[in-house]
Amino acid sequence: MALSDIAATAPATPWRTCAVCHALSTIPDAEAAGLRSLLASGMRYTEMSEALAADDDTPLQLPPDTLSRHARGRCEAREKLR
Repeated sequence: MALSDIAATAPATPWRTCAVCHALSTIPDAEAAGLRSLLASGMRYTEMSEALAADDDTPLQLPPDTLSRHARGRCEAREKLR
């Protein structure tokens, strides 16, 4: 098998990618904008995590510490929302 064949079957998101980054890249753009807005809000991460998991339209399993790390720009995306 050629390296190009292996690369073609590799997942688009590296295994070490932040779970929030992965979610943002896989959900529709409007939902991603909503998640970014939510991350920038003053809502507690624990409440946010519970609300996201309970959402009927786009349920996301994102732990509070992962939400915090992404929102504060501490993952590789460096997207500082708070």
